[in-house]
Amino acid sequence: MIVINAPLKKEIFQKVAEEAGLIYLKTSGMKLYFENPTEEADQAFAEKLKKLCKKNKELSAIYFNVVTEG
Repeated sequence: MIVINAPLKKEIFQKVAEEAGLIYLKTSGMKLYFENPTEEADQAFAEKLKKLCKKNKELSAIYFNVVTEG
């Protein structure tokens, strides 16, 4: 499971993650939870997703982190 901790613009983070191939599960507070259906390891995918989010001009100035859980 991959988790994005983000206080703002959750809908944009969700869109970027879903376009990358993740499946949205739920939101709890500042955390967005996603399932990784790909063959790629969660940790590697989390690092790739963080880079994708930082490249997005709407998200580049927002403090967030992408972690694995479970």
